[in-house]
Amino acid sequence: MVKKYFILVLLLCSTGFLMLAGYQKNNLAQAAISKVYDNWPQVQFKNCRILLATNPKLASRGFAVASDEDFENTVIIFSGVSEGTMFINRNQGFGAVKKDLKIVFLDSKMHILKQDIMKKTDGYSIAPQGTCFAIEGLPAE
Repeated sequence: MVKKYFILVLLLCSTGFLMLAGYQKNNLAQAAISKVYDNWPQVQFKNCRILLATNPKLASRGFAVASDEDFENTVIIFSGVSEGTMFINRNQGFGAVKKDLKIVFLDSKMHILKQDIMKKTDGYSIAPQGTCFAIEGLPAE
């Protein structure tokens, strides 16, 4: 009888520990996601943040795993973009893009060459000839 209760207590403790470990892991993952843009070069304005995708790793991440708040107040500028560069809203290993995005391609004199709306999860756009910069953010609707 004592052995039966001991096994039951051991089982309950093990289950509680596993649940706590899972909860902690989830909290740490959420904290990491919410801080994903803290290490980016950026400029902060009132109600607006401009992220500068200054290297391929940042450019590849883009809005992947962005929170709703990040989408609402963030614009990303990509430099060094050339003709034929493809921007895609597919999970590239960083996570899915959860909202439609507007992308604007600019030349070296900041003239607008092309604008597109990229659908969440599977949208894409290709930089036209003369492109030097791209800007992504939420569409105006």
